[in-house]
Amino acid sequence: MQDLTALRVAIDILQVPSRMHATRSKPLPDGVGLLLFVAAGDEGVTTNAARTTGRSPEFLLEAAQFFIEQILLSPASDSYRILGADRTATSIELRRNMALLLKILHPDHYQNVQRSIFAGRVTEAWNNLKTLERRSTYDAGRHAYAAEEPSRLSANRASQWPQAVVRHSQANSRTARRRRPLRHALLDFLAHFRT
Repeated sequence: MQDLTALRVAIDILQVPSRMHATRSKPLPDGVGLLLFVAAGDEGVTTNAARTTGRSPEFLLEAAQFFIEQILLSPASDSYRILGADRTATSIELRRNMALLLKILHPDHYQNVQRSIFAGRVTEAWNNLKTLERRSTYDAGRHAYAAEEPSRLSANRASQWPQAVVRHSQANSRTARRRRPLRHALLDFLAHFRT
């Protein structure tokens, strides 16, 4: 029996989309390969999954596609995650997942042009990881970026914070100046009716 964990997570985030953000920050669940087969429309895998979960094949297809769009292809996903894997995945697993994702995202498969836009991200991820040399280069680049990211982010925030405060205070003072004459005009208008 294959692992249905990823499919169960997909069902969960389809039913409660607010859980999607927490899922994005966690490692991928086991069973992403099965989820990809469901999303690709494999009848045997989908029928078995429907029997096990008690859900309709159509619902499972929708949940699997939603998971792919929102979790695998999220803007913050690295090449491994885009391909539904982690750094321990073999080249065979990465190739299989890439082929399934391209089938899923192909406009002829689901007649959804918006999904086909994601195909470029899948091919780029595959190009980053398809050989051992490229994979090593990609991993080295990720480690270097991760090491410099915290200092770069804190420096950016520190340099932007005072400007943001200045802009906010200037905007508030302009709004207050615009409101004063209106308040006075309203008070004068109301005072006219009191007498």
